[in-house]
Formats: sequence, structure tokens, C-alpha cells
Amino acid sequence: MDEEADQDIGRVVGFQTDDMMYIATIISIDDNADQFTVRTEDGQELTGPLDAVFLDPEKRMDVLNERYEPLGGGKFREKQREATSNWTPVADPSLRAIAMTVGKIAGAILAIGMLITVFSFGAILTQIDSGNWEEVQGVVVEAYEGQDCSTDSDGTTSCSSYTSVTVAYTYEGENYTTKDYSALSDDWYNTADYWLNKASVSVYVNPEQPSQAFHIQGWDGVLEGAFVLFFFTGIILGGYVFVVVPVWFVYAKIQRLAGIKAPGKSKRETDELSTDGETGDNKGEDDPSNASQDTNPAQAGEDTADDAAPVGDAKLQEEKFW
Repeated sequence: MDEEADQDIGRVVGFQTDDMMYIATIISIDDNADQFTVRTEDGQELTGPLDAVFLDPEKRMDVLNERYEPLGGGKFREKQREATSNWTPVADPSLRAIAMTVGKIAGAILAIGMLITVFSFGAILTQIDSGNWEEVQGVVVEAYEGQDCSTDSDGTTSCSSYTSVTVAYTYEGENYTTKDYSALSDDWYNTADYWLNKASVSVYVNPEQPSQAFHIQGWDGVLEGAFVLFFFTGIILGGYVFVVVPVWFVYAKIQRLAGIKAPGKSKRETDELSTDGETGDNKGEDDPSNASQDTNPAQAGEDTADDAAPVGDAKLQEEKFW
């Protein structure tokens, strides 16, 4: 065994550490401790266990080049491998991105509100005109809670609940009934029991067409419809700000801690590095010719402004939440 070990002394081998690999020469072998001592090409002596040394490194250069990047002088550094994940990479949350999304949501809801206004313009005018109608007292003769259900193309069925109320009233000696809460809604909002327990209900009758009557009069019905739209707008925006944004924050934070980069950041990071590495002071110290060239004050002012422009651009970049 000693003779075989002596034959290996002076042999060129590969010596691997945690993240580095060296092409080195064996200078001693400790059989008792099962250790090799090698000398690298730059004269550094390293000691490690037997499994840290592999013979004939030239035959394994294809494997080494795949796993390591050469540093010169017989040194190789293990390549940094990008973290992989089944998660979809997301950008870091920023105030600008959140504000833009909130604006898009509000804009979409505003557009929907405008469309509703256009298609319901006649009903809105009728509701406003009801402010001049005559008030009479009616009696609830029927009330029930129903559901409107619809099925989409995927086969998913969604239902919305409503309360239907029928009120009987008398106007100028004639008996009529109405189911209209307002010109904009047939939903009476409260439960059926609530309306059945009321002794009487106020309705506003159209003098020119007594069979037409609403429970809500004039602008109150319009404002109530607008309030419903604003209410759902608040729910949607609140859900985004207080649910989606925190989930987005945590999701992105976990990805960064796992080493997963945000999509589309490579160019921006490069710009930041180039901006940080090139400052006016360093350029003036490293380039002696600058002192002789800065003879025109106006030109010097222009150069200073040009040099400061990238720094200003860098300051305009969005700040992350963390």
C-alpha cells in the first residue's frame, strides 16, 4: 500500500472543495488519516479526504466544463444554477403597479356604469319624474324570496337572490297592484317576512297612468342604484387591496428568498450596475486627460448634465415594498 501511495505522489489530479475544483499535484498521502495533500498551480497547499481527489482530470473535462467555469491557473468555480420552481415567477409588488391596477378596475367599473346608464336612460328619466307623483298607502298582498339562476358555457350555475313584493292600492276609486320597487329595480331588498309584517306600504302613483306606481320616489331611486354600484366597486377594490396585494407580496417574497428572479429584471439590473459603476468623480480621477479637456465652462456644464442623467433615471425607478 505504501509503495502504491508513493507512486501516486507527483501525480496530477483533480481536487474538489465545496464550490471550487483545482488541477493540482499530489505532494503527500496520509494513509492513517485517509487524506491527500496537494499543491495547486499557484502554490497553494490543500488537504482533504480521499474522495475529494479524482484521478485523470483531463478525461473528465467535459463533465468539469458542464459543472464548473474556469478561473485560470488550474482553478474552476462551480457554476451558479438558477433556482427552479413550478411556481410562475411574478414581479415584485410596487406602488405604481398597484395604483395602475386599481385605476384599471375603477375604469372598468366606470365604463360598466356608463353602459348601464345609457341602456337604462329611459328608466332613469321615469324614476326622476316620479318625484312629482302622488303618494298613497297600499297593503302587501304577496311577498316571497326567489332566485335568478344562469348557467355559463362551462356548465357552472350561478344564482342571485331577490325579494318580490306585490302591493295593492286604491287610486281615485280604482284598485291596482304594483310589483315595482323603483323604475330601476324590482328587488325590494328586505326579506319577505319584513314586508308581510308591515301594516301598510307607501307607493307613489303616476297620475297620468295610475297602474304605474313605485315604492321609492324620484332621485332617491337613482341614488340608491348608484349606491349599489359604488358598494360593489368598494368590495372589488377592497378585495384587491386587502387580499390580492398581500398574497402577491408574500408570493413574490418567497420566490426571492428561494432565489427565483422576478421576470424581466435583467436589463434593469444591468442598467443599475452600470449607473452605480460610472460616477463623475471616478471618471475624473481615472482619466488624466479630462483635466486638459475641461477648458470650456459651457461644455463642462453640458458634460456634467449628461453624466448626471443616468443617475437621475436610476432614481426614478420604482421602489419595492421591501
